[in-house]
Amino acid sequence: MFRMTKIVLATFLMCFTLISSAEETPVKLGVVNVGLLLEQAPQAKDASANLEKEFAPQQNELKALASNLEKKQNDYQKNKAVMSEAQKVTKERELSMMTREIQRRRNDIQELLNLRRNEELAKLQTLVNEAIKTIGKQQGFDLILYEGIAYTNNRVDVTQDVLKYLQQVSKKQRSDFNK
Repeated sequence: MFRMTKIVLATFLMCFTLISSAEETPVKLGVVNVGLLLEQAPQAKDASANLEKEFAPQQNELKALASNLEKKQNDYQKNKAVMSEAQKVTKERELSMMTREIQRRRNDIQELLNLRRNEELAKLQTLVNEAIKTIGKQQGFDLILYEGIAYTNNRVDVTQDVLKYLQQVSKKQRSDFNK
C-alpha cells in the first residue's frame, strides 16, 4: 500500500513537473472528499429514504413474526409445566421452526437490501464523478484528486463546491418531478 502511494505520488509529481515546464501558466489543482459527498449529498439522503420506504413492509412483517414468536414462547414457558412430554416436544419444534424461518427471512431481506444499496451507491458514485468533472471544467481545474489524500489545504479542496452542485441538481430534479 505504501509502495503504491509512492508510485502514484512520483507519477503525479512527474506529470506536474512536465505540465509546469511545458506551460508558463500555473497548474490548478483540487481535491475532493468523496466520502463526505456520498454521505451528505441530497441524492444519498433520498436514496436512503427510498430504500427505507421500499423495505418497510418486509421489516414490519419481520417485526410481526418476531412478536408472534415471542408471544408463543411466553405461552410455552407459562404452560409447559402442565404439558405432556409429546406436547412439549411438538411446541419446542414449532418454536424452533419459527425461529429459523424468521432468521431465514431476515437474511433474505438483508441480502436484498444490500443489493439495492449497492445499486443506489453505484448510481450516486456515477453522479458524484460527473459533478466533479463539471465543477472541474467550470472552475478551470487541471487536476482534481480524490483517493488516498492524507492532507489538503482548504484552498484546493473543492468538496463544498461539488456538494453545492449536487444540491442544485437535486433541487432541479425535484422541481422537474413536481411539474
